[in-house]
Amino acid sequence: MNNNREILCGAAALLVSAGFFGASFLIPELSDHINRLGNGNLLVYAAMLLIFCLVFLGGMLLTERWETGTWLSRKNKKVNELVFAVLILSQMIFYAIGVSMETGQVGSVSEKYGWHTQPLPLMSLLFLAELVVFFRVYANIQIREEKNDWMVWLIYAVLTILIFYCMDTPNIFGRSEAGDHFHAHAYYNSVYNVYQGLPYTDTMTSIYGHYGLLFKIPMKLVGGDFRMFVLMIAALGTLAHVCAFLVLELTVESRILRALGAVAAAFPVLGMRGGYYWQVWPHRMIFPMILLLYAAILMKKQWWNRWTGLAGYLICLLAILWNTETGVILAVAWMALYISRCLAGGEWRIGRLARTVPVHAVCVTASFFGAYGLVNLYNLSKHSPANTLGEFLIPLLSDSYMVDILHLDLPMYPSAYMGVIVLFLIGTVMGISTWFYPKQKNEGQVQLLFFLSISALGRMTYYVNRPSYHNLDCVSLSAVILLAYLGQRGMTFVKERKWKHWEEMDLAGVVNGTLGLACAAAVLAMSTGTVLQFSQNSKIKENYHNVGELEAFVQEIAEVVPENTHGFGLNVAEIYSLLHWNTQCFTMDFSDMAVIPESLQELQEQLTEADAPYVFTSRSSLPIWERNDPETYQWFSETYELDQTFPYYEEEFQFYRKK
Repeated sequence: MNNNREILCGAAALLVSAGFFGASFLIPELSDHINRLGNGNLLVYAAMLLIFCLVFLGGMLLTERWETGTWLSRKNKKVNELVFAVLILSQMIFYAIGVSMETGQVGSVSEKYGWHTQPLPLMSLLFLAELVVFFRVYANIQIREEKNDWMVWLIYAVLTILIFYCMDTPNIFGRSEAGDHFHAHAYYNSVYNVYQGLPYTDTMTSIYGHYGLLFKIPMKLVGGDFRMFVLMIAALGTLAHVCAFLVLELTVESRILRALGAVAAAFPVLGMRGGYYWQVWPHRMIFPMILLLYAAILMKKQWWNRWTGLAGYLICLLAILWNTETGVILAVAWMALYISRCLAGGEWRIGRLARTVPVHAVCVTASFFGAYGLVNLYNLSKHSPANTLGEFLIPLLSDSYMVDILHLDLPMYPSAYMGVIVLFLIGTVMGISTWFYPKQKNEGQVQLLFFLSISALGRMTYYVNRPSYHNLDCVSLSAVILLAYLGQRGMTFVKERKWKHWEEMDLAGVVNGTLGLACAAAVLAMSTGTVLQFSQNSKIKENYHNVGELEAFVQEIAEVVPENTHGFGLNVAEIYSLLHWNTQCFTMDFSDMAVIPESLQELQEQLTEADAPYVFTSRSSLPIWERNDPETYQWFSETYELDQTFPYYEEEFQFYRKK
């Protein structure tokens, strides 16, 4: 945002869209009406983004001639001081309230964080002191940004090793929420079914996408071993971070912010539980970062042409295959990037635009149906019918997908997601603004950040749909990159001591400097959190690396349970993979059994047809069976009796024999 016109239009768009957002949730009659139309959270979020873009575009078109006047560019010392004070104080109050209330969010484990185990006023004062020292030192020392880059690369290397180690956690069973074995089973079961050669059907699909196909060959090479699977997951999570580090290197000139940004990017994995919540890390991170790095390289080398564009859509095709929701969003964002580049420079060539939009719309469609076709080719190779579009898109088109279980209201108090949305809206404004002015020197970076912001706003639907604490991690890497880029303006504001020259600044300079300070402070806060929480987080995960304990437990099972005994339920496929056994029972993952309970009828048929003399399962699986299909559960209870148990922390694996 380089001038007052953008600032005023952006502020107006933000006020109007935020007013709509708040009214939609806080006015009961309006909220009830929206919820009757569908998913209230997603409908309001989508409408808010649309309103913001329309108001901003409308404002920019209506004020096209304003800059020929003088009043818009006036420089007033008192006004600048007032704007600076209001912005700084409002952000301090917002974040103080947000941090104080983060422990109350669903899924939050933040009560263990150092800034919550001590009095909030004390921690606030300590952080303010850290900010003062940081900015004061930066303002008073001479740093040659072009020298000693090896220090930043050393930080990248150390973080890469630590991230890989923290994500390599195969021994997570029996820890309940702490180890999240529930979600681990949901994720791994899809991979195990494909590894065993099962097709995708209406009763045995994959909630998180068709990523199992991309794992099939690697899993064959390692014999389906769960330990190797976790190792691959750790490698993918690390790769996502490496891509983020390289994007920082290509877009952020400040060496200090590159270093702090890298440490901040590692916060969810090194400081929180993100290392074993695979549905986000790396599932919703890897392809956005790969595509962002690819776009950053194109920007740096100026390699934009039809072939590099098609290569981007090929990445999107693989992303759709990996996770349908994320992949489609990336394809649309890639299309938006090319449309924005077409409009940039203030020359709206209608003919060129008329050609660009249909071509890229076809490419988005081809990416989607290419992934859909690959899934059905796999199915046909297994002599199974092709999936319908509805089956391919499960659960995206399922109105009743665990509505009562998964629905959460968005917090209406100051919360991190609000700041994140505003952050990406700033990135969006930066990109749209290039449509109204001649080409600038940094236009390539601005277009890259526009793509980053559009992609992130789309992927935030994952959090908006279910605003659980850790789900906001899905855009954390993108947020850190944008924060570090914008933070450079704050660092310049400090280095040049611009507060001493209010009379020389216009409104845009004050707002950019103030927001830049806030962004730099946010990067510093996250990097500090990484350092403070790394020790505690490592201690929690310490035993999750203990492969010897896990192998000893698995051998204990092997000494009693006959090889390839029919097995089903939470974490059973994981245990069997360590023994290189076949469960011989293939169902929907038990974590998401409520989505397709008919899968339990198939489980009964599999056991009946095989006349299975023995069955192996886990204690926590049976209540899921009973809750979702009481009739077939009663059959199981009447057919099998418990023979022996194998306790492991809070879980218990059970061996049954036929009565």
